[in-house]
Amino acid sequence: MDKDKFLKSNDKRAEALRFVAVGGFATVLQYGMYVVFVHAVGTTAVVSTMISYAISFVANFFLSSYFTFRSNPNTKKGLAFTLSHLINMGMQTGLVAIFKGIVGPTLALLPALAICVPVNFFLVRYAFTAKIFQGSIKPKKMLLNKKFK
Repeated sequence: MDKDKFLKSNDKRAEALRFVAVGGFATVLQYGMYVVFVHAVGTTAVVSTMISYAISFVANFFLSSYFTFRSNPNTKKGLAFTLSHLINMGMQTGLVAIFKGIVGPTLALLPALAICVPVNFFLVRYAFTAKIFQGSIKPKKMLLNKKFK
């Protein structure tokens, strides 16, 4: 696949490759930020994990929106993206619990990822492309009760 097709195409294969590239970047970003916060800033490993995950998650959302799926980010897509990642985390955790008894704890994440990454692709793709998530959430006007006027 040539560079222009990879960067600009709405082809499903190009989307999948961009998804993997963005996911790889988000992973490297998370680890890099983790190391910076642990060593340069001096925060604890747990706090560094939370901060680096949050930074990576936000970057992943915007890169997935603009680069992977050629979509404008909005609140609905952000909520759907968050839900897809919560589902993914739950699936990974459950599958690791199953696979650790089959292949051992060291390798348990690998078959879990082999299942979860493609599922997550379709969940995230749905979050960015489904019509239900195209508009922004608009708060309904609050109706004041006459006795409060």
